[in-house]
Amino acid sequence: MNWNEFIQIVEDRLNTWWALISGLIVFSLFFAAIHPTLKEFISIWFCLCVYLLALFGWVVYWAYNRFRLPRNKKNKVGIVIAIYSENKTEREKLKADFVSELKNSFRKEGVLDVTSIVFLKNHFAHRIHDSDDSRREIEKMNKKVRAHFYVWGNVRKRPDGESAERYFINFHGYVVHKPVAQQLRQQISMEFSKVLPVQVDFLENTSFRGFQVSAAMVHLAAQYIIGVAAFVSHDPNLAYKLHRGLKEKFNSVPHLKDIGNRLPLLVADEAFWIARWYFDNQNYDKTREFLSIAMTESPNHYGAWLFKAIIDFSLDRDSNEALKSVNKAREYANNTFEWRYSEAFLQFWEENYQIALEICQKIKNQSFRDEAFSLAEVRQFNLKILEKEDKAQLYFWIGYLAFFKEKNLGNALHDFEQFEKLADDNMSMLKNKSSVYLKDIKRALELKD
Repeated sequence: MNWNEFIQIVEDRLNTWWALISGLIVFSLFFAAIHPTLKEFISIWFCLCVYLLALFGWVVYWAYNRFRLPRNKKNKVGIVIAIYSENKTEREKLKADFVSELKNSFRKEGVLDVTSIVFLKNHFAHRIHDSDDSRREIEKMNKKVRAHFYVWGNVRKRPDGESAERYFINFHGYVVHKPVAQQLRQQISMEFSKVLPVQVDFLENTSFRGFQVSAAMVHLAAQYIIGVAAFVSHDPNLAYKLHRGLKEKFNSVPHLKDIGNRLPLLVADEAFWIARWYFDNQNYDKTREFLSIAMTESPNHYGAWLFKAIIDFSLDRDSNEALKSVNKAREYANNTFEWRYSEAFLQFWEENYQIALEICQKIKNQSFRDEAFSLAEVRQFNLKILEKEDKAQLYFWIGYLAFFKEKNLGNALHDFEQFEKLADDNMSMLKNKSSVYLKDIKRALELKD
């Protein structure tokens, strides 16, 4: 056995309980050997303190090596590499070539500033690899590591013919995200299994290139899956940063073309929500920029066209253009009817009351998922306008929704009374309706009282 092999054995077994006991025995024997000489120069109590301190130092060092897990940097997306290797040579190649290439890949993408690569010690990787429930083991470790993405498995070198040797790397992945619905969690897992290679193998004499290619595959999987997890965890900014430009890379890999073809819609969703965030924070230049990105990535994006109608009306004061955008949204609506609320509002705004009332009747008889959220948004949007604009017909509009859709008689009473108070002669068609509605509301409130 040469010195390097001895060092390798020590490093591999340093974290074991036998190493702790062996160290204590070696230290004790060493102290016993030097004690007769040492006590001639210093007191026995001082000797005892030195021995105990040395033994305590060994226990602390052993415990630090065995139990201390690295921690992901604050505000960084942690990517943990936990690949178990059978010997030091494989481990050093893995760390020098694989992890280095992974960092370079993220640096080239411009997202290294938001990511942190964590390389677990071999015995931690072995614990995950050998566990009956590897994911549960990862979850336990992650309470300390606080990372977001784990690549775990093992690397080993085996003969390939008489003279050549080949490296084999097995990959498994685990992504950490905020709690989401079971169906969505299963979908993320399925996509993960598609993008992360199960096994990579290459000849030893091409190991540098082999580790580089493996790192590139893991980088691609990590960038995509972390982005998906970020998006479902309500972080579209990070998701967009990770996903932009991935389509071409996915389309260059035959079995990933299906995901690559879906990426534009995902990027469009991310850009759309970023645009909404900028709009809510009154940064309208950025709003337009990201809305344009969303519509470029997916020209038939239903939500983007509806949002464009809001921009057309709120920022550009162009109700005709807003109505065109609503009609485009209508083309891409898939059994959902949010667009009708926008259409009705614009018809009320333009004082096309007959058309507006016909749309109201359709809204009264319709329903769709999350309609309550849309109703709340519509009310808030109209009340903000009414703070600055004298548009009595908008009180009729929100009163109608409060009465027939929300079943909120208090709001409906207030809204219709405000409408009748402010209505002019051109609104007789609406006033005839509101008078009937007010009688019904007051009668219902009297019965309720």
